[in-house]
Amino acid sequence: MMDNVVATSKMARLYIATGFLYFVMGTILLVLSLSGILAIGRDPVFILLLYGFVTQLIFGVSYIFVPGVSRHSGASYRTIIPEYVLLNAGIIAFEGVALTGQKDVAVLVVGLTALIIAVLIHAINIWRTIIGRKSRNTA
Repeated sequence: MMDNVVATSKMARLYIATGFLYFVMGTILLVLSLSGILAIGRDPVFILLLYGFVTQLIFGVSYIFVPGVSRHSGASYRTIIPEYVLLNAGIIAFEGVALTGQKDVAVLVVGLTALIIAVLIHAINIWRTIIGRKSRNTA
């Protein structure tokens, strides 16, 4: 079984790889849209590039750099997995709505809830990592 640091490092790399996958998909959609080959709005591109690429990259990089700077890892591998799944479920839900143009309220609510929970889990993990450094220095 992997220790928490190795497992967290693997998840960080998975976040970054997934982010670049969304970046490539968003870029392809943008090119197809601008060339007139595919008649879509800018929302699907925005979702893939902002939430897919930027958010995944920020989450992944923060799991690498914050523990390195604070010299403490308060992140829990067991919470990073559901965080990753929820973040991607939210992105996929919003992408599906944007691509199809179907404003399905249930899908939007589930997607938004998934995104909010993923962001909260991430914030808690990063906060625990930062606080871990402060509590060690004051002891």
